[in-house]
Amino acid sequence: MTPSLQIETEVQDVFTQFPALVKTQPTNGRATNQGPASLSVLAHPPSTSRKTIRVALAGCGVVGGGLLRLLHESSSAISGRYGLDFTLTRVLVRDIHKDRNLPIDCGLYTSDLETFLATDADVFVEAIGGREPAHTIASRAISRGKKLITANKELIAAEGNRLASLATVTGGDLDFGAAVGGSAPVISTLRDLTGGLIPRSVRGILNGTSNYVLSLVERGASLDSALSRARDLGLAESDCSRDLDGRDAAAKLAIIAWTAFGLDPADLCLRRTALVPGLEALVRCSKALNGRVRFIAECALLPDRRISATVEPTIVAEHSSFGGTIGEENRVEVDLGWSSPLTVSGPGAGGQPTASALLSDLVHLSPVPNGRATSDSAFTSVDDPRAHEWVILADAPVSTLLRSARAFGCAPIHDARVGRDSLIVTAPAHWSLVSPLLQSLEAANANPAVARYEIQSCSENNS
Repeated sequence: MTPSLQIETEVQDVFTQFPALVKTQPTNGRATNQGPASLSVLAHPPSTSRKTIRVALAGCGVVGGGLLRLLHESSSAISGRYGLDFTLTRVLVRDIHKDRNLPIDCGLYTSDLETFLATDADVFVEAIGGREPAHTIASRAISRGKKLITANKELIAAEGNRLASLATVTGGDLDFGAAVGGSAPVISTLRDLTGGLIPRSVRGILNGTSNYVLSLVERGASLDSALSRARDLGLAESDCSRDLDGRDAAAKLAIIAWTAFGLDPADLCLRRTALVPGLEALVRCSKALNGRVRFIAECALLPDRRISATVEPTIVAEHSSFGGTIGEENRVEVDLGWSSPLTVSGPGAGGQPTASALLSDLVHLSPVPNGRATSDSAFTSVDDPRAHEWVILADAPVSTLLRSARAFGCAPIHDARVGRDSLIVTAPAHWSLVSPLLQSLEAANANPAVARYEIQSCSENNS
């Protein structure tokens, strides 16, 4: 979104206050007063007898508007637990005249970026998305020593390390916990719960839109009808190519790798394989293998402090933890070497989960620990050197697919015919062997598709 040309706006010392109880310290209880009253416009700042946080919000769409509604509806609970009173100083929007049916003074809207950035606020919340003007808002707010809260994974994946370094110099703060996982607290788990531990791996379903679409296709829907349903429910944008080709999950994984291992997200080596155009064929073939397709993102710790990162379709067992993750759910598993992984899950698509995650970041005032590795303990990002079993399918005779696989060094251990497609499961093979095989099949117009295979080895099943 690009703000319109500057308009005449009188900047007044006016706040919209979200009513809350008067508390000075966080408590473990919840407020017991009546529900939040109607919002009022004050002619002067609120009383200093309570902790007041001035908030400037950039973007008032599904996510930004959802955050404002949550602040209004949850004000008493927030006060009772955290002792906080939020006031809104400015809202940056594209159209100041649009009726948004929100409980705030319309005089707080501005479409001028400079007016917004000049507002007197303690916290700037960026809910616009994309690279610009989001980057300008973030860098200017942090340069002023302010706290910047964002759910913008594209921005953080590209500029997060530099923004965090800027915050160190200026005394500002950067919080991007809402950028990954929707309502699943992935980033805060990695920051806070794991402490100084280094994960063996972090892997999971990071895109709720694609998981919802996969779940519907598994039940018999076509890809087009599944996408239409997702859009009707607000779970998918009109252009959801980033969800289906893995760019969205890749940006989130880059942020995870930064948080867990200290790798600059802009420098992460990452292999990304799209779900489309072979999504429906992969679903059919996964059923024949008693599995389910899931779009799994993974960063793994390898020997010599190396980190590999991948985003790719993966066929998992139907009753596994990821196989049982359906609909718009996100699920992330952090392997710390314990008896079972540390797991977080929750809805990952739609405005409400993201707005809730922003609110969670907003009520936590302590500086965010964005640092990780030091110069003598740094990790290195590398291409995945591991061999995996793969499912490869193509619109070609089984004999042709078998012959092609062997020619490229991919040893088949199982083959089958599913509808018009042939499939093979390979013995563990490096991606450097699989990739040219796929290119060869594509050149032959065989419409290949590929997925990592993580069910019990077919060679074991056949023995």
